Amino acid sequence: MVAGEPNDVRLKYAAGQWIVQVVENGKVTRHLFNAQAVAESYAEFQRIRLGLPGKPPIREENPVDERHKREMPDFIINDVLDLTEYSDRGIVTTLVDKHGVRLRLHLTVVTSALLCERIASALERRYGE
Repeated sequence: MVAGEPNDVRLKYAAGQWIVQVVENGKVTRHLFNAQAVAESYAEFQRIRLGLPGKPPIREENPVDERHKREMPDFIINDVLDLTEYSDRGIVTTLVDKHGVRLRLHLTVVTSALLCERIASALERRYGE
């Protein structure tokens, strides 16, 4: 517990992992992520949930050279599971790749609409209208 500490969300890269630190009502929790995009999305979700303004990620003083960062392979969707789950901010959708790896997407109304819009635009560009 951190008495009197305001709610806050911080993002830091250290020891090969992304750390999202959430301070809520004096309680500090840390969540570790391997992928930067996932960590940034989680941090953004926590900022929205806590009513905080968006902030850029806080990185270590000697950031890793971008050329040496491990590139994540594409996640090719093989199935979308028919599971209905809800979180305090929206819905949870589970995607499965061709190797059976599952990816859980936590979507709000805004992010799900944006995702659908981007997918539709990409399909129109690829296959025409």
